[in-house]
Parts: sequence; C-alpha cells; structure tokens
Amino acid sequence: IIKNIICGIGDVQWGFKVLILDQVSLRFIDAGVEMKEITKAGVSDVCLIDKDRLPLPRFDGIYFLSPTPSTVNNIIRDFEDGDNPKYKNVHLFFTSRLSEELLRKLGQARVMARIKTLKEVNLQYLVYDSLCFHFDSPKSLFHLYSPLGSQPNEQRDIAERLASVMATLGEYPVIRYARTNANCAAIASLVHEQIEKFRRGGLLKASGTRGTLLVLDRTHDLISPIIHDLFYQSMVEDVLSSASTTHTASEKLYNDIYRYNYKDGEDKDKIREVILNEKDPIWREIRSMHIEAARAWITSNFKKFRDENQDIGQGHDLTKQLRAMPKFQMLKSKFAVHISLAKECMDVYNRTGLERVCSVEQDLATGMTEEKKKVALPPNDLKPLLHDGNMSKENKQRLLMLYYIANPKAAESRSGLEGGAMLTESEEKLLTNWLGLREQTTRTNQQRPPLSDDEWEYVVSRYLPTLYDIILGLSDGKLPVKEYPYLNREEEGETKQTGGSSTGQIKKKPLGPSWGGSGESHTNKKTGPKLIIFIAGGLSYSEIRIAHRLTQKPYNLDVILGSTHIIDPPRFLKQVGALNSSADDEAFKPTSTLLVPPHV
Repeated sequence: IIKNIICGIGDVQWGFKVLILDQVSLRFIDAGVEMKEITKAGVSDVCLIDKDRLPLPRFDGIYFLSPTPSTVNNIIRDFEDGDNPKYKNVHLFFTSRLSEELLRKLGQARVMARIKTLKEVNLQYLVYDSLCFHFDSPKSLFHLYSPLGSQPNEQRDIAERLASVMATLGEYPVIRYARTNANCAAIASLVHEQIEKFRRGGLLKASGTRGTLLVLDRTHDLISPIIHDLFYQSMVEDVLSSASTTHTASEKLYNDIYRYNYKDGEDKDKIREVILNEKDPIWREIRSMHIEAARAWITSNFKKFRDENQDIGQGHDLTKQLRAMPKFQMLKSKFAVHISLAKECMDVYNRTGLERVCSVEQDLATGMTEEKKKVALPPNDLKPLLHDGNMSKENKQRLLMLYYIANPKAAESRSGLEGGAMLTESEEKLLTNWLGLREQTTRTNQQRPPLSDDEWEYVVSRYLPTLYDIILGLSDGKLPVKEYPYLNREEEGETKQTGGSSTGQIKKKPLGPSWGGSGESHTNKKTGPKLIIFIAGGLSYSEIRIAHRLTQKPYNLDVILGSTHIIDPPRFLKQVGALNSSADDEAFKPTSTLLVPPHV
C-alpha cells in the first residue's frame, strides 16, 4: 500500500497528499499499515469519503476505494463545482475490478480532467492479522454446501481471489488439496489455472524455493467451529459474540470492536469502544494464551505496571513526566480493556455452567475421558445437560452436534435426545442441516485424542484442531500424499528435490505446558518455505491460534492462513441453520466492512 499506492504516484507539488478511504479500504490500512508510515510517505490527512471534508485544492488526492456506485458517485461529487474542487489532481486506486458502467460514468464526469492515475490494485481479500487473510464472504458456506447454492460459480470466485493473494505475495506455489471433499480439488485446479494465466502474463514470476498452497474445506474439521475453545481470543469471540444467545451482553463485541463501561475523571459512567487487533500490545501478547494464563498475566503485569509508574504525577521533573504520560495513559487504557474482557468471559463461563458443558465437549471431541479411558456414548453427563432447563439452547445444540460427530449412528434415533432438549422446530432443522453437512465429507472419524500428556494443561482444553497435525505434517514432509495429493504429480518430485515443503529441519515437538501460558514473539526467524493453508467455508479462531503458535518457538514455521471468512461458533450455528434458506439470509451477511455496530 505504501510503495504502490501512496508513493507510487511519484512526487507532487507542495509535497503533501490527502488519502481518501472507504470502509473497505480502511480495513486494509488498519490491518497492515501504521499511521506514522503513512505520514512519513507524505500524507497530510487521512479521511473517509462519505464524511464531510475540507477542500484542499493545492494538494493531490489519493482515492483508495472499493469499486462501488456509492464511492464513484462521491468521487464525482467532489469535483462537480469546477471553481471549488476538493483536490488539485486525482489518483484513483480501486481494491478490485471497476465495472465498465462505472468507468464510463467517471469518464463522462468533470473529475476526468483531473485524473492522473487510475489503477486496480486487485486486493480481493482482507488482512485479518499478521498471518491471516479472508474474503469476507460468509455466503461461500451456503454456495459450497447447500443444495440451493451455486457451487461452480463460488468455486471459481474463490479461486480467482486466492490467485490474487498468490500474486500479491509473489508466490508460485506447489498446490496440494484434501481428497475429503470435491470442493478442494475443484478450487485447487481453478487456482492453478488462474496462477498460470498470471505467470504467462508476466504478473507472477517463479523464483527461489517454491512454497506450498494446501486447499482444505470446512467439512475437513467440523469440531473446531463449534467446540468451546477456552483460549483468550477464541473465548472472547465466542461467549461475547453479538450472535450468541447464551448471555445478555450481546452488544459487547461486534466485528472485533469491544464496548465496555468505565468511570471518567469525574466518576461518571462512560462507554468506550476499542478495536481488538495487533496494534494493541497486550492483545498481541495474550491472545493465544489459555484464559487462566491470560488472567494471571494481566494481573501480574498490571501490578508491575502500576508499581513502575506510581511516581507519575509526582516529583519535580515535569518534562520527563510529560514525555512518559502518553505511553502511560495508553497502557493504562489497554489494561482496563483486558481486565474487563477477561472478567466478562469468566462471568459468562460461571453463570452459564460452561465448565460442565466443556467437560462433555472435550470427551466427545477427543473420544477419551480425562482419565484416558474411551468415552461412553452417550457420555453419562450428556442427557442431564440436555434436560437442564437453565442450559441455553445454543449450548445444547453444540453438544448434540458434537455427539453426532462422535457417534454418527446416533442420528438414526435423534428424537429421544432432541426431545429431551426441548428444541424448537427451527433448532431441530439446524441439526438436520448439520447432518447434511457432515455427509459431504469422506473424513468420517473427526475425533482427535491427545497424542501425549504434554499436549494439554487444562482438563477443559484437551482438544487440538486437526490443523495442528496438518501443518506439522506439511512442514516435515510427512503429510500423506494419498489423502492430500499434489495437483501435478511432477511437483511432488520437485518438492522433494528442493525442500519445497520438507526442510528436513523441523521436528514435531510436544507442545509442553507453555502451550497454554506463553505469549507471542514477533522476532523469531522463520524456517523453511512458506506454507499457505486455505480453508474454504470458514476459519475458526482456534485454527488462527494454532497457526500463530506454530510460527513461534520451537517451530518457527512460515505459515499463512486464509479462508472465505472467519467464524465464531454462535455465528456458525446461525449459518448452518440457514443452509436451507437462501444466500441472502441475514446469517450470511458480511461483517468486516462494517466498522461500528448499526446502533452506534
């Protein structure tokens, strides 16, 4: 963005530029660019196109926008008054292809005389964090798995977007896919076709060691999107989700924006909104920790922070104190956010009986009890939970969904269990759709027992997403070719010769107790070629956590994780329930392009 957009227009008169964004492009900027970098590149002002802006007719305007009718209309409106234009020269950068109709509309408007640059950046994806991207396309779940969906069109759309990511990364990867669902092979083939077009057109050059692109789909692991994952980020996004029905704080978290109450300097109640992302040093440090380890870290480090700064506001060296104040206030504010977040998570956990639920979920997901005995089906505690009138319907559905994964034959006698759970017709329909989703994969046994005691530290967190084994298998060259074939057989030999997915250096190591308690470091040197894992149909937060941890010591893998969209369990349940509806159902509405809740 800095190199090709802000600095890509060359030198301008006066040396200053104005950067104009919309809600979509703002997400790109917020995810990957620091404001100081933008300022250093000569930008004097950053503003949203749909807000009131002062005319700066001496400055060049850089419009970085999504190609929609509303953004084009706003550009035209900025220059309708020829005597009072918003900016001197216009540089247009669109995040994806501009339609012929909108291009003609621009060409016929007064702004055309001022346009010096017009480019399509081909950013058909959103950057979620330092290693994760997605297409903000919940409708993909519908089109890929619903009998009412448009599967071939969706596969092609996903492939074109994924190829654009490869072009952006400069990767000409070896491509592999999972045999478990036909979507994987179709998308892999279409991605290869598009990448070859880029290569022939000179947009992508193969150089150096080739990375690996592995195409999976959501049915490959149906446990991770619905199980309660009690690691910090996963738990926050689950129990505080705006889609959740298990608590009353449904407006607390919306699209990674957290709202919480605090007291101001005059002891008045105020509401503050913060975005949970990597610009928050505390979030970056503790997001992959277990909730218990995160709480301990917050408590310990807040005490340390308070002790180290107890002299702020006292003493005679006012200049030194003034310099320290901004950082002090920033960290104080961040600690307040996470003290509040952790407390709310535990309040929901204790109030809704999640400990009992999580214990049964872990037995079903691993197939083993905490005493390492094979779990009885149904588990002894399942029926009491389903019959508990105080237990939320959402948690009952999640338990049943896991039970049908652990014991496929149980679906043949659903009425007894579901009747005791007192589910409504629509809630039962969700389970019917779930069984239909389960039938679309050849991977029938999805339970994953812990491989050793070192893999888990907390009884209610024994399950690890299958992605953990897949990434390690890919890194050490042991991922079964029969189950995850190469798109082209000749590439298998090339990979073995060049080390494209097998460095010979990465060994599978036990996670150890630190898996639950260590923070993240961003200075580790990555080893081996790039491993790009794409999951069509949605990506869970527990899988994001796995990918982040495998980029840390002792693994230090170079992993990039992508998907059609990111899902929290409550939202995923709504989407599964709407698979017999239409792609326009509210459950499939994109969220990432909305920066604030509708009521704010």
